[in-house]
Amino acid sequence: MDRQEEIAQADTVNYLHEVWIDKEGLTTVCLANHSGDKCRSLLEPGSELIYTYYATGHYESMTIYYQFMNWGEYTTEFEVDKQPCDFRLI
Repeated sequence: MDRQEEIAQADTVNYLHEVWIDKEGLTTVCLANHSGDKCRSLLEPGSELIYTYYATGHYESMTIYYQFMNWGEYTTEFEVDKQPCDFRLI
């Protein structure tokens, strides 16, 4: 890892994510902070929080989510998806 990568990694913030499941077994991922309020407001009545985890961006979040759901490896064709995200801007 070069110095620029070390600096970028040091500035990276992990954000708490939530996995919710509804009565039909459909899952949803959202941020645990106020940025996830809109997502949670769309959940079906009776939905349950089943898992929480920290991630720095979209790719890491989906990788963890896929592992949790046993869906195999998450992939993307967009390199920008692999960059840390400042979820405070959402």
